[in-house]
Amino acid sequence: MPSRRTGAKFQEKNRDVIEMIPNSLCPRTLLGLCCLALCCLALPPNADAASPSVADALKLKPVQKGVLLENPAASDLKKCTIKPEKNNGATAWVVRSPEGNVLRKFSDADGDNVVDTWSYFRDGLETYRDIDANHNGKADQHRWFHNAGARWGVDRNEDGVIDAWKLISPEEVAEEVVEAVRNGDSARFGALLLTPREIAAIGLSKSQADRLAKRAQAASKTFKQLVAAGTLQKDSEFSDFGGLKPGLVPAGTRGSTKDLMVYESVWAMVKNGEQHQQMQLGTMVQLGGSWKLIDGPSLGNTQEVASGFFFNSEGGVGGSSLATLGTPPTEKMQGVLADLEKIDRQITSAASDKKPALNHQRADLLLKLANLMAKPSERDQWLHQLADMVSAAVQEGSFPKGVEYLKGLEGKLAKQVEAGTIPENVLIYLKFHRMLSEYYGVTLADPEVDYAKAQAKWMKDLEAFVEEHPRSENGAEVLRQLAMGSEMSGDSETAVKWYRRILKDHPDNVSSEMAQGAVIRLTNKGKAIGLQGTAVRGGKFNLKQLRGKAVVIQYWTTSSEICIADHAVLKDLYAKHRGRGLEIVGVNLDYSRQDLLLYLKSSKLPWKQLYEKGGFDSRLATEMGIVTVPLLVLVDPEGKVVSSDLQAAELETELKKLFSGSKALAKRARR
Repeated sequence: MPSRRTGAKFQEKNRDVIEMIPNSLCPRTLLGLCCLALCCLALPPNADAASPSVADALKLKPVQKGVLLENPAASDLKKCTIKPEKNNGATAWVVRSPEGNVLRKFSDADGDNVVDTWSYFRDGLETYRDIDANHNGKADQHRWFHNAGARWGVDRNEDGVIDAWKLISPEEVAEEVVEAVRNGDSARFGALLLTPREIAAIGLSKSQADRLAKRAQAASKTFKQLVAAGTLQKDSEFSDFGGLKPGLVPAGTRGSTKDLMVYESVWAMVKNGEQHQQMQLGTMVQLGGSWKLIDGPSLGNTQEVASGFFFNSEGGVGGSSLATLGTPPTEKMQGVLADLEKIDRQITSAASDKKPALNHQRADLLLKLANLMAKPSERDQWLHQLADMVSAAVQEGSFPKGVEYLKGLEGKLAKQVEAGTIPENVLIYLKFHRMLSEYYGVTLADPEVDYAKAQAKWMKDLEAFVEEHPRSENGAEVLRQLAMGSEMSGDSETAVKWYRRILKDHPDNVSSEMAQGAVIRLTNKGKAIGLQGTAVRGGKFNLKQLRGKAVVIQYWTTSSEICIADHAVLKDLYAKHRGRGLEIVGVNLDYSRQDLLLYLKSSKLPWKQLYEKGGFDSRLATEMGIVTVPLLVLVDPEGKVVSSDLQAAELETELKKLFSGSKALAKRARR
């Protein structure tokens, strides 16, 4: 690595080159040139002559376009600072505004003294990150955060174009499609489509997989036809996302072998010139953390769109594969949608004291739009979105009077339910989201709240709700909250009752698999359990391999301070008792494998670690119903659970009992 003095000389020698970088260069080129100077600098413990300047650092641009980031005013540039700081064990050059907010962060994530992560901030929050995961000096991964979204793209050939998505939401897929059509970008659209390999991996029967593959192949042709038609103007913009709620297709359906989360009849609302139009996107399938398309987009009043694939009785077999698009938005709808778009832009940049009024206006517009819908299903969909929006705004503190708003709307809808013009399930949905916003956004937001009393009342309210509306679409979520609340308060017996109620009343709900795992975890004392997977450092693992030994299984994440603190205790126990037959197995539930690898590189935990993508939604988490960490499970030499509710400080005592009571372990200790 270059010394600090060498780094300073390099920077000085190339300063004129950096200053001469023209603004017309593409972001990829600009990043490559600018990062060259920073990457060649060793990261010193304190800023000195080796430090890059603020001006140099601010010349770095994100590889991907349209990133939300903050740049200081020219008059404030001299008041900004750049200094090396420590963050999560990594050293980084950090640029701060005169107020102390982070503007940029250029980090050495793997500790080799070279910058490999470039982060960009807005309002003190990270919105985007370029990552050099293979440490060759070029960004090959790109991530969005906070109000910029949740995308995580991979650029395999490092040409600045995302080849695949590790994480992307349905809303972001819709936005990506609009951008791809607007720019005629086939590669951008192709990154959103299910690939033949992915189709083979989702567990469909051969006939279903073959039909799905044909749909996906036709999607590219449909995309090119829409681009060639020139229907979408160059200044068009994505403005909204919609579709019926996603559904879970359970394993066993038409010969499938895996559960599959599916979104059908999805659309993107597009501002196309002065008009708002629906772009039909067809069906999406969830694959890990990303949603993938199987259909090409369609736009226009007479366009035909792909029919559902999973939710029709024939499963896509026979009949027409196309359905006629419904009536386009009326002039009144277009006006409301335009107003909604305007409000959305204002909320994004509004000061905190302005957001309540804007959120109130947004709620009124959503209600107005719902009332304009000719089809009851579309009206109900917009009412659901209204409930979601108000509840979320109350919980984040930007709509304090949102609870009263929902209560007033409940009263109006109750009369419509009595008159038979609105189905009761819409009112129930609204009621549940009003309850959520009232508890999390009002009760718990009170700094003087008595948490124990508030929690007890909340549990009673949830129980009353589920007894009154046992079959509502929110029923599984209410039961899950009741189960988790009981578990957190130490009442495992009641928690099991609620988890079993999910299995009985909502067997097809996405929560059922987690509930089944939770029942196993909470009732497994004295029973043998199974744990198997792939070790991070390679090789297959099966808990049966450790029969004859005492085993501690730690479910953990790198973001949990308690889990990290437990590692010191576990290391001490491992060093002390490994010779007596103690083994430890880690099950990591991070969403990012990279975060795990970086932590293991610095902490050097000496025991096996299992990992599967998906975090708390992964198989390793759901098969034990894990919703929080740390979780420590102690297993005896016969493979039976001693306890699955231990604290790290209790392990020493429990291990001594196990060592003294087990003939196999006592024999090992005498060797």
